[in-house]
Amino acid sequence: MAWKKENKPEQFLLSITDSHREKWASLKELAAEQGRPVSELVREAVSEKIDSGRQRRALVLSPHTDDAELGCGGTIAKLVERGWSVHILCFSAVPERYPDLADEAARSGGILGATHEILDFYTRYFPRDRQKILQSLCDHLRQNQYELIFTPSTSDIHQDHGVVTTEALRAFRECTLLGYELPWNNLEIKLNCFVSLEERHVRKKIEALECYDSQKHRPYLDAKFVRSVVRMRGIRLAAPYAEGFETLKVRLDGML
Repeated sequence: MAWKKENKPEQFLLSITDSHREKWASLKELAAEQGRPVSELVREAVSEKIDSGRQRRALVLSPHTDDAELGCGGTIAKLVERGWSVHILCFSAVPERYPDLADEAARSGGILGATHEILDFYTRYFPRDRQKILQSLCDHLRQNQYELIFTPSTSDIHQDHGVVTTEALRAFRECTLLGYELPWNNLEIKLNCFVSLEERHVRKKIEALECYDSQKHRPYLDAKFVRSVVRMRGIRLAAPYAEGFETLKVRLDGML
């Protein structure tokens, strides 16, 4: 039911039945936790229900276990919040050097609300294993369908990252592909797609990265650095924070 009063915007009356009382209570708790109006969460929930009869799915290709969180951790948190199913596919965890890295990745994915799996490729030898990596992507695609793929940008100078992105472009022909940035690997990058973030998404990103105790010596895991990058990208979008991406391929028919 909708009504208008004088010159005020149109208002909506929502009737909550007993069968949905628990869901309503959960929405109110989530709104209080996130500091958002409950009406905003209701609109998002209704929109997701109307827009699609099936859950929307995204895949994040992470050559090494922390690349996904560094490149698009805030976006993962936002997608999960919006009802998306997000899966992180890691290609290497270097167990002989970092025996706890796989467990750290599992905890990080849990914080973001994403599922994850780790393949057994050897760091810095991805060019040698290019065909096997392509085959692993094709095998994964046979069992799963995705609407959106995240992968390192094409200007990433790390040899492992370049292989994953090149083979992703070959394997995922039916999906939208976005390249995430890792500034220490990008001598230059063309960012032409942005996802706005709120403080809660940035906190999730940082909290997820803090799971990587074995990698805390890396300067790019510093929380101040992480926050500075998303703040800088947010300025370009006139938003508090954002993550930037290189548009590799966009499939528009799902938006029409």
